[in-house]
Amino acid sequence: MEDVEPANLTRKHVSMTDLKLKSDFATAKRTEWQKTVTSGLKTGTFEDLIHYSEDGIARGPLMSATDLPPSLAPLARTALPKLEGRKWHITAPVRGIDLNHANTQLLENLKGGASAIRIENGDALKNRNDLKRLLEGVHLDLVPIQFAPKSGNASSLTQALSIAALKETSVWAGLDPIDDEAAINATLRQTPAGWKLMTISACHIHEQGGTDVQELAGLAAHLADAIRVYGTDTVCKHMVIEIASDRDSHLTIAKIRAARRLTRRITEAFDIDGSAIPICAVTSLRMMQTQDAWTNLLRVMSAGFGSVIGGADMITTRPFTDGLGEATPFAHRIARNMQLMMMEESHLGQVADAAHGSYWHEHMTEALAQSAWRAFQMIEQKGGIRSYMDSGEFDTALHASQAARAARSEPLLGITLHPAKNVKDPEVRT
Repeated sequence: MEDVEPANLTRKHVSMTDLKLKSDFATAKRTEWQKTVTSGLKTGTFEDLIHYSEDGIARGPLMSATDLPPSLAPLARTALPKLEGRKWHITAPVRGIDLNHANTQLLENLKGGASAIRIENGDALKNRNDLKRLLEGVHLDLVPIQFAPKSGNASSLTQALSIAALKETSVWAGLDPIDDEAAINATLRQTPAGWKLMTISACHIHEQGGTDVQELAGLAAHLADAIRVYGTDTVCKHMVIEIASDRDSHLTIAKIRAARRLTRRITEAFDIDGSAIPICAVTSLRMMQTQDAWTNLLRVMSAGFGSVIGGADMITTRPFTDGLGEATPFAHRIARNMQLMMMEESHLGQVADAAHGSYWHEHMTEALAQSAWRAFQMIEQKGGIRSYMDSGEFDTALHASQAARAARSEPLLGITLHPAKNVKDPEVRT
């Protein structure tokens, strides 16, 4: 039978702008919502639902438009060289004293999708020939190189400057603005155009037990000190910032965004544009477990997700066996594939600042930034970061945070939460 449309019915296209949904619902009030939630609790009080970060910042249970900060400017990534359409660089960590193996693993990482190099075994490079062996087969004109911040990088810088091919690429030397001051001043005038000499690594604060606010405050204090010592132009050209990301992905998102806000606020105070200072994220070593290390896959993925959505410019996801020993090719492959899935399958980098406007993430970004700013001002009042570290106060504060964390009862997947029996450890390289 042929379908015939009734004469008394007409078709009308309804656009989204025609829908007046707001008028169909009563305006909700927080007090009413809280009353409803409380009535559904079998035990406890509403306050039991409020969780706090290690720095005492309330994390919910509800955020709304009233929790948004007054300024909501998006926090875009820094434009980096050699991205070739990528939204961030996936780094290949280079490790170990066996340079032949390190080179083989490096080439495998680059063939497998990594787009930048992070040299973590700089202390194994005794001369320029060692560095050339390590980088043999790498298309240096296509791949940026980052030296992980550590003592001894001044020697690696000298080796790198002696290799002509490296002068045409992007090299981040990873020198500490305080410990390597002499090397930085001696090298500034001969540094190739695409190079950055300095890195402020807040990862060290994290790995020593620091909280997010301590990590951010230390970063801010180091940055202010560097600007005073080296000048605005030098810092804008040569500075890199490195921050730790851990399994709390949403707090990591807020922390990285807060780091960018603090960086730009401090540079603005010195009348310079800090948007050229890149932020690198490295997944936490502190969070890695040796018991049932397979659960580290979830931790690294969560930390990597937070790094991406937080807007990090260069991301290092650790192999999941880092708590046990030197990673195998399998562990390296899993680490880089996590980022490839987020980049090429989930397209997580397509939005410039995915957390922009989110009630929770904006509130936590603001709360972390404000708390870190107050801690930074306290450091400044004590004479700056150099005096604060020399006095031992910073180490004391970090040890206190580590002790407080150890004293807390926190569920750990595979350890205290759903522990598995007779788990075979993953292989590590021997």
